[in-house]
Amino acid sequence: SDEKFHRYPDAGACFPHPDGPDKGYVYVSNSEDVPGSGGVGGIYFNEDGMVVNYKPLLIGSTKNCGGGKTPWGTWVSCEEYETGDGIWQVNPWPEPGMPRAQLTTLGEKNSDGKRGGMWESFTYDTSYS
Repeated sequence: SDEKFHRYPDAGACFPHPDGPDKGYVYVSNSEDVPGSGGVGGIYFNEDGMVVNYKPLLIGSTKNCGGGKTPWGTWVSCEEYETGDGIWQVNPWPEPGMPRAQLTTLGEKNSDGKRGGMWESFTYDTSYS
């Protein structure tokens, strides 16, 4: 990749390839960078653990601090910044033409035009079904 790894890495997680771990995996990491320079990047590995690619998955956000892995295979990235957008859902294995990241409902503006606040972390509990 011609892309440089992002500055100020923070929370991260590994995701196996959708066709199985024998096809490789991706390490997804937040970038807790200054306003407008944060985001999420993915380092892609083949089945032998060799780095084969790096690509930004979310750009232009701010101070992406904590995050979490969802049971449906996406990464949730939290902006720890008062005027940031909030919480993003990021696809670690985006298909061509598909969005890499989407703002979640928690990140949307409320009826007063304000966002939910500074988001430090995320967790998903599967024990209550």
